[in-house]
Amino acid sequence: MKANQTSGRCITTAVLQKAAGAMLPFYHRIATNQAFAAAWTKGVRRGDLGVLERLLREVQLYLPRISSFSTNGIGYFVDFRAPRPVLQYTNGTSLRPGTAQFYFHTGVHRSIARVLVPLYREIVRNKPFARLIVAAVRSGNTGLLTRLVRSKVTTRALKSVTIEFSGFALGFRYAASPYTFYNRFFRELTP
Repeated sequence: MKANQTSGRCITTAVLQKAAGAMLPFYHRIATNQAFAAAWTKGVRRGDLGVLERLLREVQLYLPRISSFSTNGIGYFVDFRAPRPVLQYTNGTSLRPGTAQFYFHTGVHRSIARVLVPLYREIVRNKPFARLIVAAVRSGNTGLLTRLVRSKVTTRALKSVTIEFSGFALGFRYAASPYTFYNRFFRELTP
């Protein structure tokens, strides 16, 4: 399966490792702390950037470590500065736009976070593994990317692995929700 036409070839191993490393404590906290995860969900649904900023600070995600963050009521995105030509690289978890409004599920988010921690840890700690992910993204090799991701994310809830926008999206579907949630790394197109 080939990557979509907007996949680009800009991502580097260093950029992917930086973003994964910064997000790892956040996903660990979501996975292990029910109160933190519930507060995060409430902030996402309400679009309350103040609450989300406070929670991000608890896991050491704040300026200048991140360049910005956002929510759309169905998910969130954390942006990291990156060298040219990337400029900004984003990680987040959300529904696809147009799927629902002001819907985010704490239990599903925690389940996703639990299975992401081993993948993100491997990206951060194992440079050859991270290089292979980047090579798969840059070449549009979805088969290789899928094998790499599934070697660390073993849940049956992982329904799709796709390459997009100099990154990749992991689609998760859990019985607790009628929607598919996507955890994504992607290049934010900036002027």
